[in-house]
Amino acid sequence: MKAFLILFLLFIHCANAAEIPWYQQQVENAVVSQEMLAVSAKLVREYKDSDIQEKFAIPVFHKQAGELETSPQSFCRTCHTPLPHQKALRTRTFNNMHVRFIACETCHIDNANANLTYRWFDMEKQQAMTPSPDFLRIGREIDNEIQRQVNPKIAPLLNHERLFSVKDDIFAKKIAAQWKVSNETEKVALHAKIHAPLNWQKIDKTHQGTPCQDCHNDKKSILDLSELGATSKQVQAISTHIIPRYLAHYKNDQQRMTIREMLH
Repeated sequence: MKAFLILFLLFIHCANAAEIPWYQQQVENAVVSQEMLAVSAKLVREYKDSDIQEKFAIPVFHKQAGELETSPQSFCRTCHTPLPHQKALRTRTFNNMHVRFIACETCHIDNANANLTYRWFDMEKQQAMTPSPDFLRIGREIDNEIQRQVNPKIAPLLNHERLFSVKDDIFAKKIAAQWKVSNETEKVALHAKIHAPLNWQKIDKTHQGTPCQDCHNDKKSILDLSELGATSKQVQAISTHIIPRYLAHYKNDQQRMTIREMLH
């Protein structure tokens, strides 16, 4: 009888764990280092609440037809702006152009897990979508005045299930409420916890995104573009894109390049 009870409790525990997104589990079990707390302390001090203006006399580029910004349902949008990449002057425009097609977690959650796959994901309906070349736009095919029929994001899945949190999750609502009533010290600890599962650059001790060439690579990419519905032309254009190759030459923001180096 005792053995049966233990097995029953273990089954309940595993069943509940399976229902909890991977990201939530990682946050709840995170062990935060002093380096992570130091980064969070700096970012919390710099953080300012932003009011998003919906109407402008002249529409800005990300308010044109179609969804050209981070999905509003994303948990990241609890704090981050619709175009979240702001600080790195050299790369922020290129990075912000990706949010139309890429979920935050695709670049900011480590892809080391063997079961991690990337699929088109409908953030509103919370379900994976059948791949289509129409989801991608390249070169002269890009026209912000032509709206895609749907606005899915390439998102990471774990064992074919959503591994990240969205605003409607009880966990996400709990974090948002906790942030509002926390003092600065508590916010630093909370900030470090919710960012602990993200990619960490070991040199800069900051949570950065996946390098551009991990995806824009014609030898080995973390994205299987063909499985995402890309045509051979789209695969070629994306995997050999000149901008990631150009940005790869830079080691830091102070570095300058000559025209000769840009041609390589």
